[in-house]
Amino acid sequence: MFDVGYYFVSNLPLFAACVVIVFLAIRNYQVRRKESINFLVFVALIFVLCLVVCVEQYACATGDVILGTIFTSIGYITRPILLYIFLLIANIGQKRKKWFNILVSSLLIINTIVYLFPLFFGVPGLSTIVFSYHTIASGQAEFIRGTTLLNYSSHLVCVVFLVLLIYIAIFRFHGKHRRDGWVFILGAIIILSTVITEMLANRSDLLNIVCIICALINYIFIMTVNALRDPLTGLYNRDTYYTDISRYKNQVNGVIQIDMNELKYLNDHFGHDAGDKALSYISKILVKSINPKNMCAYRLSGDEYLVLMFQGTKEQLEKTVNGVKEQMKESNYSIALGYYFIDKKNDKTTFEEAMMIAEKKMYKDKDEYYRISGHDRRGRK
Repeated sequence: MFDVGYYFVSNLPLFAACVVIVFLAIRNYQVRRKESINFLVFVALIFVLCLVVCVEQYACATGDVILGTIFTSIGYITRPILLYIFLLIANIGQKRKKWFNILVSSLLIINTIVYLFPLFFGVPGLSTIVFSYHTIASGQAEFIRGTTLLNYSSHLVCVVFLVLLIYIAIFRFHGKHRRDGWVFILGAIIILSTVITEMLANRSDLLNIVCIICALINYIFIMTVNALRDPLTGLYNRDTYYTDISRYKNQVNGVIQIDMNELKYLNDHFGHDAGDKALSYISKILVKSINPKNMCAYRLSGDEYLVLMFQGTKEQLEKTVNGVKEQMKESNYSIALGYYFIDKKNDKTTFEEAMMIAEKKMYKDKDEYYRISGHDRRGRK
C-alpha cells in the first residue's frame, strides 16, 4: 500500500529547498533579472521532477499503468530541459554560439518526440519501443525498458548537456578562479555516473533525484560565485579584489589602473544609462585584452578599474596595455591609464608601492587628457 504521507515527509527536504531557492531568486530579481527568470523556470522543473518521482512510486504501488506511463514520460522529457536551463544559468552573461543553440534545440525536440511514443496506448510496437509498464502478479506495476536504443534517448541527451557543462566550466573559470569550475565538473561526473547506473539497473527514478539535488547545490554555488562579480560589468568586484590580494599578493608582478574620462558629463547630459553603457563597453575591452590564464580584471568603484597580473612577463603586461589603448581609440569613450611591472629578480618594489606608481601615472594621463581637450573635470565642456 502506498503511503502518501511517508513519501512527502521523506522528500520534504527537496520541496523545502525548492521553496527557499524560489524566495532567493525573487529577492535577487531586480539585480539579476535574466538569471532569476531562468532560475524560476529551473525551480519549476525541479518541482515537476519531485512530482514525477512521487507519482511514479504511487503508480507502481497501486498498479496504475496509465498514470505511471504518463508521468515517466514527463520525467524523461523534463530531465534534459532542466539541465539545459542550468546550462543557461551557468553560462549567464556569456554570448551563446549559434551551434550551441542549434544543438540543444534539436536534441530537446527529438527527445520530446521520442517520449511521446509510450503515450500511444494500445498501438502495437509504438507504445513499447521506448518503455512501458506492466501489471505483475502482486497487483503492482513494473517498469520495463524498450528493446531499442530510443529508450536511452533522455540519458544520451543528458550526457551531451553534461559535456557542454564541463566545457562551460573550463572556459568560464580560469586563472586564479579556475578552481571554482570544479564544482560544475564534479556535479557533471555524479550525474553521469547516475545515468550509467540507471541504465544498467533498469531503473527510471534515480536520475530524477540526483538531478534535483545536484542542480540545487550547483545553483547555490552559482549565486555564491556571482556575488564575487560586479552585476553591471561582470568583472570581479572590490570584495573579490581584497580576497585575491590576501591570497596571492606575493604573486602579483603587474598592475594596470584605469579610470574613465568624462563619466560625469555622460551621466549629467545623457543619463545614467549612457554612463552604464560606457562602463560596460570598457569592461568588455578589458576582458578581450587580458590573458585569462594569469590576469584578473576588477571594477573597484564607479569608473575605476584594475587589472592584476600574476607571475607574468613585462611583454604580456605591455601587450595588454597596448591592446586596451588601441581598442579605446575605436570608440567614442576615453580612459586614463597607468601601469607598473614588478621585476621580482631586480625590483624590490612592493605591491602597495606598485599600486601607487600606477595610480600616479593614471592621474598624470588624466590630467593630460583634460589639458589637451580643454574640458572641465567637473563634467562641463
